[in-house]
Amino acid sequence: MRDFNVLERQEHYFRCSVDNIASRYCRIVIDENSRDLPLGKSTLHVEEVTDRYEHRGKDCVFRLTLPVAEQHSIEICTLNAGPKNRFTYKECLRLGGKWEPVINEWVFSGSVKDQVSHLETIVHSKPVTVEVLFKETITAPQKELTLFGVELVKGLNINFTPIMHKGITVKKGDISYVAGPNAKTIARAGTLVRLSVPQQMVESTLYREEYFAALDYRVIKTRAKRSSK
Repeated sequence: MRDFNVLERQEHYFRCSVDNIASRYCRIVIDENSRDLPLGKSTLHVEEVTDRYEHRGKDCVFRLTLPVAEQHSIEICTLNAGPKNRFTYKECLRLGGKWEPVINEWVFSGSVKDQVSHLETIVHSKPVTVEVLFKETITAPQKELTLFGVELVKGLNINFTPIMHKGITVKKGDISYVAGPNAKTIARAGTLVRLSVPQQMVESTLYREEYFAALDYRVIKTRAKRSSK
């Protein structure tokens, strides 16, 4: 469920702003579900179908998951998305989810329930410990250096060494954070990072950074604790 202000009907798309931000423009595909969509403000159940080549633009493109007449009379489903993760966030937006701070969960149209259930299975799968080796030096803007969507750097210590997020351990090598207007995070070649990630995130192609080919990873096997007698 996303908030749209439908500004103009064009040949193949509605031109809109989204999330009550006048400057955040997007488009809604005109099809059998959206053809009766009126101009003005509406809260709609949508799925993001952005593709700069298919839709010839860099803006976000959505399609309605249900006809206009059924938009306000359908069931909903929710998702507890767990710890912050960049790819989980993007997938929730793609499925038309809306963050509800009152319940601390994402809310979706019931029409995407199967896809939300699949995402929930990934997010809440058994955690595993993973070691990731940076084969090349990787630089990311701000604090956007992630592994399987998990942000690594939280901030800076007083001596300008990086503060890593909880559960992130640099076993060898170096990760640095450069603050300022052009802030960036740098992982040097040869750096080895250990973190805990849901197992199905490690296996899913949804959770792959664009620099994933420059990484090697392995799942660390741990022996189960014996029960004391």
